[in-house]
Amino acid sequence: MARTIWYTRCPVPTASGIAYQRKLFDSEFVGTDCEVRNIKELGRANSDTHFAHTLEDSFREGGGSPPVWARSRGADTSLLGISFVEETLGLFVRADDPIHSVRDLAGKRLALPVWPRLVMNFFRFAAKKAFVSALELHGLHEADAAFTDVVETGDHYQLLNPGFADAEARQIPSYYNCQMQALLDGKVDAFFAKGGEIAAMQRESGGGIRMLYNLIEAKPLWAKVNNATPRLLTVSNSLVRERPDMVIRYARTLLKAATWAAQPENKVAATAALALETGVTPADIDTYYTADLHQKLKPELSMRLIETLEIMKSFLHAHGFIENNFPTRDWLATDLLREAYAAEGIAWPD
Repeated sequence: MARTIWYTRCPVPTASGIAYQRKLFDSEFVGTDCEVRNIKELGRANSDTHFAHTLEDSFREGGGSPPVWARSRGADTSLLGISFVEETLGLFVRADDPIHSVRDLAGKRLALPVWPRLVMNFFRFAAKKAFVSALELHGLHEADAAFTDVVETGDHYQLLNPGFADAEARQIPSYYNCQMQALLDGKVDAFFAKGGEIAAMQRESGGGIRMLYNLIEAKPLWAKVNNATPRLLTVSNSLVRERPDMVIRYARTLLKAATWAAQPENKVAATAALALETGVTPADIDTYYTADLHQKLKPELSMRLIETLEIMKSFLHAHGFIENNFPTRDWLATDLLREAYAAEGIAWPD
């Protein structure tokens, strides 16, 4: 009987998403004694493993704060790789608001989302990190603004492991919908939104909002660190201990997917695949991600990307999102990723 390896991914550009769209999990594991399946098959009752990584024999690729949170709480996982796909990290205000710079946010009400059904509120971390970074870049401090809770009523679970036919077929409101409405209603003065999801939110706003500042344009690396920058690839240690060969094969599958996406002749097809992953249009991908997106999907464990993880962990710890800021070195599965790189003939990034 085949051993089932489960995977889950966020609705953002990842090598896992490309592998899913190109059916590489099927082709690369054919003839082995393992099969790779989507956790969506397990139903809503098991969807929290996407954040808590409680399911044995599973992989997860996506935003970094949930796997850090899970590991800090004792999840038996290893970090297999990191990617850093730069995306729009936008602070938004009303179109008719006289706020014209981040410094004008002093004393203003900044939205922090509350998601009652999320076991780990990564949206709140993302907003807090963006606002604090933007304020610090402009000579202000966290205490200079008034953070205001806004309850989001959407169903984020519908966006996990997405299966959008196209952006037009999407019937799910953006996951910034309630914050956007709070802004338009004058209940807050600014909110944060990121990546391709901004496109869905902008369409809902009817032109009533504008971007005040985009953190991705900041020079310091620490300012660009947010929930999905970096993205983390984690794996259950049940597989690391018992089937390291399958961990290597899985990593090779993602390297193949990322290598395919990076080839210039595949750019249009890769953009279309990533648009399906995020529930927006290919034009939205071009608008809200940097032009080198296709070159940055490979999971790696370079010192630069490990640094971004350290920045994330420190912020999560300092702001009470995690209690235990564990040593990163104890989490890394570097040898297994190195073997995957060597098997694919790819130079190891320093």
